[in-house]
Amino acid sequence: MKYLLRIKRKMEQNIIAPLSKFFYKRILYKKIKKLNKGIYSDKLDDAQIEKVNSVYRKFGVKNVSFLWHRFYTACNGVFSPFYIPETLFYTEIEPYLNNKDYKTVLSDKNLLEVLFPEVKQPITVVKNMNGLFQSGNRIISCKEAIGLCISTDEMIIKPSVDSGGGKNIQVFNGLNNDKYYQKIFDLYKNDFIVQKRMNQHPLMAQLNPTSLNTFRVLSLLEGKEVQPLSTIVRMGRNGAITDNSTSGGISCGVNSDGVLNPIGFNFSGQSFYETDNGMHFKNVQLPFMEKIKDSVNLLHQKLPYFRVISWDLAIDTTSEVVLIEINVDGQDINFHQWNNGPVLAKLLTACYVDVGN
Repeated sequence: MKYLLRIKRKMEQNIIAPLSKFFYKRILYKKIKKLNKGIYSDKLDDAQIEKVNSVYRKFGVKNVSFLWHRFYTACNGVFSPFYIPETLFYTEIEPYLNNKDYKTVLSDKNLLEVLFPEVKQPITVVKNMNGLFQSGNRIISCKEAIGLCISTDEMIIKPSVDSGGGKNIQVFNGLNNDKYYQKIFDLYKNDFIVQKRMNQHPLMAQLNPTSLNTFRVLSLLEGKEVQPLSTIVRMGRNGAITDNSTSGGISCGVNSDGVLNPIGFNFSGQSFYETDNGMHFKNVQLPFMEKIKDSVNLLHQKLPYFRVISWDLAIDTTSEVVLIEINVDGQDINFHQWNNGPVLAKLLTACYVDVGN
């Protein structure tokens, strides 16, 4: 994922944009071909192909690839011409709806406390920003940063930028010595954040007790209104500390009443009907949806630079929503489409119609 994001950012530089876009699409095509092969998906029939072409012609999109429609249909059994290929989303729709000039800065987890002080977040122990340590609003020394870690119980450390897919996230505690923390800081170098490990709601912990299990909500700012397009819940596997599908976790669609879909999926499109500890998804109801919806509405209103945002939200032991991170670049739309079907169709009308694939 980091490699794809790197190419995507280079693509946005005018000098090399056409070439980068070409290679970016090639990588995405290779990815979807592999996914289709992995689940042995059937090709679309002539009637389905005509329906896809008919829809996309209305939006000025020519030569749309059917590989994604084929994959999503094979995963969830629901065909729709309104599925959005990754090639179209990442190279046309997302760049059109989101202001690229603000992406890097506002994706930095070290800034979330400044941007969203009104919503709960994991308690920060120390930050590293551009090689400098910070506690609160004060620059501190590396020795002071180590001291804060030593005096804290279980913690999570992760990059503050480009930590997609749950990579490079570690759990550690404050029982070690100075050299131990110096070694960890040297490993992460610059731009990381250390936070107290959050205690999640018992219902969320039941999905997998070793990982922080979160809601991923994709929302669209449409005029003055924030539209939640799709919600999934993500859970880790036995022993995992992260819930990311790209790290082996499972995602499952959530209905407006909090009831989970009967089937969840991993990153390869493999289907699951229950958690690793035997909880059947169809029997799970998570009573947090109104709070989730209210939080997303409040948060997205503050960032009109981005009309489409993916929010990672947790639920703490007091049933309060906790903001974990925001995603405005390289948002993974596969999770939403194979879990919840063609729920992203509004993105086609929100984007300008004269787009190409």
